[in-house]
Amino acid sequence: MIGWGRAIGVVAVAAVAAIAIVTAPTAAHAVTNTELDKLWTMTPKQAQAYLLKHPETAVDLANSDSSYVDELWNDATPKQRRKALKSAPELIGNLEGVDYTDRDRANRLYLAQALKATTKKVAAKPRDEAAQFRLRALKAVKASLRATHRPRRYLVELTPAPRPLAAVAVGDPDTAQQVTFDVPGMGTYSDDMQLWAQAAQNVYDEQGKAGAPAERSVVAWIGYVTPPPGIDATLGEYAAQGAPRLVSALEGFIASRSGDPDVDLSVVAHSYGTTTAANALASVHLGIFAFVMLGSAGVEESIRDARALHAKHVYAGEASGDTQAQWGRLSRRDPRAPSFGATILHVEGTATKLPVTNHEPIKHSNWNNDPTSAAYAKFSDMTALAKKYGEHVTTFGYLDAGTESLANTATATVRYPTRGLT
Repeated sequence: MIGWGRAIGVVAVAAVAAIAIVTAPTAAHAVTNTELDKLWTMTPKQAQAYLLKHPETAVDLANSDSSYVDELWNDATPKQRRKALKSAPELIGNLEGVDYTDRDRANRLYLAQALKATTKKVAAKPRDEAAQFRLRALKAVKASLRATHRPRRYLVELTPAPRPLAAVAVGDPDTAQQVTFDVPGMGTYSDDMQLWAQAAQNVYDEQGKAGAPAERSVVAWIGYVTPPPGIDATLGEYAAQGAPRLVSALEGFIASRSGDPDVDLSVVAHSYGTTTAANALASVHLGIFAFVMLGSAGVEESIRDARALHAKHVYAGEASGDTQAQWGRLSRRDPRAPSFGATILHVEGTATKLPVTNHEPIKHSNWNNDPTSAAYAKFSDMTALAKKYGEHVTTFGYLDAGTESLANTATATVRYPTRGLT
């Protein structure tokens, strides 16, 4: 295992990591264990020369078998791991099969570096919209990791792409006995990480009320490029590209836990995220416990029924006030159709639970619930502010605290719930 620290630590790996970790894994470019063994045994100079000549190898490395990466990482010495983390944090932090505690360390290191570099770039070129977005995204990711959050949060993905992808875990995935990946839909980007992490926090908290084990984790996964609102959400291209990334993330978790059969792995998806997640789960058997679809943009016709999703339990729920989900289903199936076979998840509210009133996944957080916060800074007219805030406090998304939707979603993902679905 001497070669692991040497090869991973070279500058060349870090240089091409940006390409590698944003490229979806494909069967056509699957690096073999023999090829990896060869790379690990090279000296840094040899590895650098080889990778500069064959940059596709780094792509293959990032997309290599996560079980094999897990084996390599576990066999590495603490010194070799530290060297890899410092030399190429943007690669190690996104390498499926590496444990999440180390990925968190790597990604936090890279986040600090990226924030510093991007802040300088925006200062030098204030009209650079790509740099401005990147800076907003990095700041949102950093804000979602504040030390005041409980339980501790882990930065388990942060790509160096101009529009970075990211994932924040609420609770430790390395020790959790129940893990849920939250997959977003159209218009949710990494600059929304604070709110998407709040959605994951809501699921985490509600799972506790439903009888989930204390050791659990909910991953706010913005690990694929979601379509912008509009016609793109009716097409399948974004889902086709995102599904392999979700498969890779789920397989990476399974590998990092060495296939622990006692861990329940579930997926909660919203809007176009249900299309992406359905593609992913239909493509491979991952032993998923529960798959929950909220406000679905539809499942592709090629997926014949709920059984094709390879999940023990499949649920679908949609609010009557959600007028957007149906547009995504112009060419796709409604998973609530009786012929599909999903269990209907009720979201309209009860005497004690709030109803979902629109298509959004989450509307409320401590930040935007405060009328004196920056969320309302642009409203100088008090009448306009009062109207906007009044609309805010009477609308609820699928994963907002206090909703029937959140309660049922949490219950559905718990193997031995202390309450039933409403």
